[in-house]
Amino acid sequence: MGGTMARRSVLAGLGGLSLGALAACGRAPALSAPERVTLTHVRTISRVEAWGLLRLTGLQGVRAAHNVDCWRMIYPTTDKTGAPSVASGLFALPRGAPARRIASFQHGTASARDAVPSKPDGTGLAAAILFAGNGYAALAPDYHGMGASPGPHPYLVAEPAARAVIDMIDAARRIDGAPQGPVFLSGFSQGGHATMAALRALEARGETVLGAAPVAGPYGLRDISLGAALAGGARSHALYLAYLAWGYAHYYDEPLESALTPHYAARAATLFATPHKAEDVMAALPDDPRAMFTRAFLDAFDANGDHWLLTRMSENGVRDFTPRAPVRLYYGEDDVDVVPAETLEAQRLYTARGADVRAVSVGAKAHDPSMLTAAPAIQAWLSELEAAAI
Repeated sequence: MGGTMARRSVLAGLGGLSLGALAACGRAPALSAPERVTLTHVRTISRVEAWGLLRLTGLQGVRAAHNVDCWRMIYPTTDKTGAPSVASGLFALPRGAPARRIASFQHGTASARDAVPSKPDGTGLAAAILFAGNGYAALAPDYHGMGASPGPHPYLVAEPAARAVIDMIDAARRIDGAPQGPVFLSGFSQGGHATMAALRALEARGETVLGAAPVAGPYGLRDISLGAALAGGARSHALYLAYLAWGYAHYYDEPLESALTPHYAARAATLFATPHKAEDVMAALPDDPRAMFTRAFLDAFDANGDHWLLTRMSENGVRDFTPRAPVRLYYGEDDVDVVPAETLEAQRLYTARGADVRAVSVGAKAHDPSMLTAAPAIQAWLSELEAAAI
């Protein structure tokens, strides 16, 4: 429903397998950070290292034309009340070449606060190689409640996800030399949902977006994601649902025990309020996701009745607008974490309103492999969009 749990989400294997192989290749250029923005250089990736890392993942067809410098970026944002807050993410630039435009990549589900691109984890490094390695300013926001951002993570709540993305874009544009034109958006799984939420919000404020390329995103939370996850087709579905219920209860100030049983409400609070590996989270939750929920919630779901969690999930779908930017929705036909119906129904609804939205199958691929297979296609499509915009 929301992404792969062990942070295998983008270019599986880049993180734990190969972080130790990365070494700096010369001093990174000094950047002038604007007011309330902090930039800390965390890594430089050479073209040779990028080539080796991509080969380790088994990824075919992605190249890196530049060395890449990566910074941890802390930037201003607001919390759900509008009060000032901070968020973090990874900011990466090509070495020795001006960045042509900003490309923002939104990561998949992480069950621990520090399993985020700004660390950098495998997702952050992958986004840096894929985009900054090919001449773009790459952003990878950590999201609210992750990284340096305080408070609980509002998992799959559209507005704060969009806010984290847009506030990072706005902050990045104030860095000396940053490109100012239309941005490109991409993301995987939970990040696919965040990508479409950000596209909706950017276009609502009048911005032109170059294009959006989410992969395996849950776009219809109430009418597709929830039913598929409650059926328990993937071992990770109980994690997705417990995480969502916990995050929604905090964000909307609702009692978690009204959705999850007292036993699993207490367990979710322990699992998600403190860092836990995804494997440990899944081991602590039942094989049948329905076992976690109260009878009142299940009755409401089964009868298409009323419950605050069902209402909020309906509100946080991201299929209720007509994108002006071209959109390519990538998906794997064998994905059981985020079922293909998510993409196909979203494409149907968008195109019925006249949008340039295409569902792109990457073949008989499961969840994580769908991102691996989509990556070179996204890179090629971005190049086409860029050439057409010049």
